[in-house]
Amino acid sequence: MKKTIQLLITTLFFTLASTAVLANDKGVDTKQIFSNDKASGVIITMQPGASLPSVARPGARAVYFIKGGKLERIYADGKIVKKEYKDGETAFLDKPEDQEAYAIKNVGKSVFKAYTVTIK
Repeated sequence: MKKTIQLLITTLFFTLASTAVLANDKGVDTKQIFSNDKASGVIITMQPGASLPSVARPGARAVYFIKGGKLERIYADGKIVKKEYKDGETAFLDKPEDQEAYAIKNVGKSVFKAYTVTIK
């Protein structure tokens, strides 16, 4: 169990780090709000047409959509799932398809901004 938790924490760290590095060049801004041994919080801002790379997102996540919009999840097998979120809406992402590797693209016409808390 301890090794599984360490693996999840390591994966999350590299996911956030790689997202921050890649995001700055592609119309995506990430700002880490907090991080401790139980959870981490990040604000993600995506310009229209911007995308995040395909990565697995292990662990449950609570999301508050500061500025909603239209997103596409693009899975490794080519499946595309369209999602639309309203300003002020919340979501708890804990299903298997929420934790699989997928890219995210802002397909809306406005800036998308969300506060995500990942449970470690």
